[in-house]
Amino acid sequence: MIFLVSKNNDWSQTLYKKLSIRHDCLFYDDDSYMCAAQRQKPDWIFFLHWSKIVPSHIHQKYSCVVIHTGNLPQNRGGSPIQNQILEGIVKTKVNALQMSDEVDAGDIYCSAPMTLQGDLTDIWRTIADLSYDLICKCISGDYTLQKQLGMKQVYKRRKDNEILFDKAEDLIQIYNQIRMLDAEQYPSAQLNFKNYKLEFNRAKFNGKEIIADVKITRT
Repeated sequence: MIFLVSKNNDWSQTLYKKLSIRHDCLFYDDDSYMCAAQRQKPDWIFFLHWSKIVPSHIHQKYSCVVIHTGNLPQNRGGSPIQNQILEGIVKTKVNALQMSDEVDAGDIYCSAPMTLQGDLTDIWRTIADLSYDLICKCISGDYTLQKQLGMKQVYKRRKDNEILFDKAEDLIQIYNQIRMLDAEQYPSAQLNFKNYKLEFNRAKFNGKEIIADVKITRT
């Protein structure tokens, strides 16, 4: 028995369906997984797209694994995808981490390389695909726990979705601010102008210009 704990979205449901074909898997998108764990006694609990702190009495009792995208021990903390994109990072890793009291600091079960290209929906779908392989490795025991080595870096969670035109040095930085939020359950990148709000999605960048869908509403 395994649990998949995640926000309920397209990529988490895709992962859940794939896992359910081969494994006895239950999906939870709220804190009810904690009570369910006491009844079901899962062998593993995997956290995919989950920002809440898992209580120590849970991760110390059960084999809890957090899926985190970043070049560890750098890129720990909140909004790792967005923060890496803003730093210009293209090559990163999807990691299956042993959960610990310190955020994203646990030993690494296994990892897979990936790129941060495309919009956020594309990125999350890739993460879900790679997570399937990592989760299967954990379940089968095909891993060797490794410590995180090197200088650590902890990101702060990003809460502002307004495009910072004045801090952008070129068009690629504007494009990155749009695509890094273009996914289900994320607020669209926006620009506030006088009494209007402009929200941007489906951006494409050809090296010379950005073409995007814009929704304009009066505030």
